Amino acid sequence: METTLATDVRLSVAHQTRFALRLASAISSDPESATGNVAFSPVSLHVALSLITAGAGGTTSDQLVAILGNENAGGPEGLHSLADQVVQLVLADASITGGPRIAFANGVFVDASLSLKPSFQELAVCNYKSEVQSVDFKNKLLVK
Repeated sequence: METTLATDVRLSVAHQTRFALRLASAISSDPESATGNVAFSPVSLHVALSLITAGAGGTTSDQLVAILGNENAGGPEGLHSLADQVVQLVLADASITGGPRIAFANGVFVDASLSLKPSFQELAVCNYKSEVQSVDFKNKLLVK
């Protein structure tokens, strides 16, 4: 079982790396980006898209899994497993022991008139260490 888990994690990391390289290639091939500096976090994008995959269904879920390269590595469940490990290990606060504290913020805003599946809320909170909040887009404006 341990060997299978290690193999699954290595395969998921390889898919995440390919996603990051495809994204970097797309960004660097843009003429506007080529004239200046660009910074992005493939890990945070991958984690955010994995979370969105948890709430998606059908074709949308399939497309996100394909973009993230996980169609043959456990699909959405493989994405969530990898994201859980990234959150627990890579993004863990190690400042108490003299290590780094890495923080990033991703947001998925959902109109208050819509309800989220309890299973999505649980996954977001437990696996992704996220907060789940609704926003009233109809009556309140977001201010930058």
